[in-house]
Amino acid sequence: MRVVIVGAGRAGCLLAKMLADGGHDVIVVDKSRSVIEEITDRLSVNGVCGSGASREVLLAAGADTADVLVSMTPVDETNLLVCSMAKNSGARYVAASLDRDELTCDEAYLRERFHIDYILTPKKLVAQEIAEQIFFNAANKVESLFDSRILMTEITVGKDSQLIDSTLNDLKPRLEVDFLVFAVNRGGRLLVPHGGFVLQKGDVIGLVAAEQEMVRLFAKIGLSRKPVKHALLVGGGDVGELLARALIAHGVRVKLVESDRAHCQELMEKLPGAKIVYGSGVDVELMEEEQIQKADACVCLTGQDETNLLASLVAWSGGVDNIITKIETDSYEKVLRQVTINITVSPDRTIAGKLMEFIQNIRKQDPAEESRYYSLGTGMIRAKSFHIPEGFEKAGIPLMSNRIKLKKGMIAAAIIRNGRHIIPKGADSFQSGDRVIIILENGQKADVLSDVLE
Repeated sequence: MRVVIVGAGRAGCLLAKMLADGGHDVIVVDKSRSVIEEITDRLSVNGVCGSGASREVLLAAGADTADVLVSMTPVDETNLLVCSMAKNSGARYVAASLDRDELTCDEAYLRERFHIDYILTPKKLVAQEIAEQIFFNAANKVESLFDSRILMTEITVGKDSQLIDSTLNDLKPRLEVDFLVFAVNRGGRLLVPHGGFVLQKGDVIGLVAAEQEMVRLFAKIGLSRKPVKHALLVGGGDVGELLARALIAHGVRVKLVESDRAHCQELMEKLPGAKIVYGSGVDVELMEEEQIQKADACVCLTGQDETNLLASLVAWSGGVDNIITKIETDSYEKVLRQVTINITVSPDRTIAGKLMEFIQNIRKQDPAEESRYYSLGTGMIRAKSFHIPEGFEKAGIPLMSNRIKLKKGMIAAAIIRNGRHIIPKGADSFQSGDRVIIILENGQKADVLSDVLE
């Protein structure tokens, strides 16, 4: 597909990389010549220097023949204008990133008025992701695979982990839990492992399991956490405010620390159900006075990675078990993992993943076939959902058989059959009517079921 990206910020660059790795024809538009030169040198993409608000620039980028145009500049009004001009010029689909409340409150009107096919609201996505993590009460990030009751999590193999030097074949008998290791992030490289794969210190492993089995797994390896009744938030920006509202609505007591005195007054008026504290989340004495050790969860989401990193370490040293940190820089994320602070949220990966889902699902041939992207460590993995049709010629053949094989770099993560959720083993098989979830290394082509099988 031919995709034009207007705005080469961090999320835009990550989206460009994911698309280029997937074999798409990508053109990036940005006003900064140095940014365009850097991204075209680093990635297999083309670039156009100029303002996306210029019709001449959009046409130079090929917006009139684009399958998809995504506008993600920092200015909402520019994104609306870009999408409208691109659609009128001939782009098949357009998507806009919008964050201002006065605009996003009426998405239906904007879609119709500016002919936009998809509107993404970054701050709402990030707040929702963090809230879901808090409600699950786990020490690691947990997400649902599509809308199923199959959960995906990532676990870092720490220096004292019982998983070090274990092969994947050894893990399930030892832990007596039904789960599947679908991917390993080792040194920034994502791998789909085989049964004899040996885990090493520092590996970030991706696991899938049914909900109750995931609970048992966390209990076995010491990652279970008590329900969150009291949350401490560091940073009262848009995401902090949205998250506080969601937590209060679920009966969680919220204490929010904000370093801007005037903004504290605004938050007191907007969030009467929260206690607003003026100060810094890296002020150890203040955090002790606010009894950080009594918090069930601490979320660090200021606008600066360095502040979030230090605030997370303050919470960790204060004995908080459940710490969630908003981080943009991969190297900082690695630092947090060294002290077993495993839950990090990257807005860029969240945004890029959602946009990739929109782009991939444009050309799906079956409504049951969907793509979704999930972060694993500092990388992204792709999950694809397929419907097994009536008359499938390989139905009933055990997955261990040589008569049915998935292509290299792909693994069957789950089978959903008549409401049952199955983690596939060698003796299991695909049956007509099943919904099957396949995990793929990024860049693997899998538009239809035949692309998955050898």
